[in-house]
Amino acid sequence: MKKSISKNELAKIQELVGQISESDLKYVDAFVSDRLGIFIPSVGFCQYAIRAGHTHPSYSFVVFFSDEQNFLKTAIHLPEDHYLGAILSPELPHEEEETDTFTRYAALFIDRDFYERLRQNYAAPVPTQTYFWQQFPVAPETMTDIKRFIDECDPSERGARPYLNALAELITHGLLRGLYPGDKQGQPNITKLDVAAVIDYMENHFSDKLTVADLARKMGLSPSQFTRRFKQETGSSPMDYFLELRIKKAQKLLRSGSKTMTEIAQDCGFGSTAHFSATFKKHSKLSPSDYQQLYQKS
Repeated sequence: MKKSISKNELAKIQELVGQISESDLKYVDAFVSDRLGIFIPSVGFCQYAIRAGHTHPSYSFVVFFSDEQNFLKTAIHLPEDHYLGAILSPELPHEEEETDTFTRYAALFIDRDFYERLRQNYAAPVPTQTYFWQQFPVAPETMTDIKRFIDECDPSERGARPYLNALAELITHGLLRGLYPGDKQGQPNITKLDVAAVIDYMENHFSDKLTVADLARKMGLSPSQFTRRFKQETGSSPMDYFLELRIKKAQKLLRSGSKTMTEIAQDCGFGSTAHFSATFKKHSKLSPSDYQQLYQKS
């Protein structure tokens, strides 16, 4: 079970993001190191992001997992297999528009001094240049590093801090290379990139009824080819992975305490509350209500 954010973690988040509270992050997955924080809306909007006129002390980046987003209108040509990124300079007031559906993206906050020190390695404009969601392509290798950073933030990992800091530097360089092109970009690993794109599609459609055939078409493969490749990359079958993802989304909604059991069942794609309860208990060893009570007590 994911624990509440500690005081030390919240202090580090506030250094990067601003005067954000733990309750602002109730729908958000947070991953933080000494110089970099990554925040992903998981089941709803970040409550700080939709606050009118809020600012951040650090450099803010948004990287979109897919082109199915309503946060920014794409204004640049993206090379094949690249992702849309955008940068915002520190201390600029802004807010995200709250709509009926939220966009799933990775928001990266990079310590101002750290970012500007690394930027000196590039043919960049002077540090005082202001960016307001300037768009640029993000290479697949950088997206892989972002996901590696997220995986390394597992609270069960020990001694991960030095590696996280190294990944933070690598991610920052990757963003800089997209923002200031000129250095040779590495070639993407097509197999891993395709599977990552399908996983991102699952994340964006976790409430929908998806089949192996639907997902296979996303990769241009037959269902059997897709299932084999997906299992090679993830160790799970596509549908097992998708179900586990739904359970994780349900756990987060249960921890937030903001929705009824029926609403959570519907949001996570279960046909009925009874089906949701039985499936949840099979995977979590607790009923949804017991899980929620245990989390609230802890």
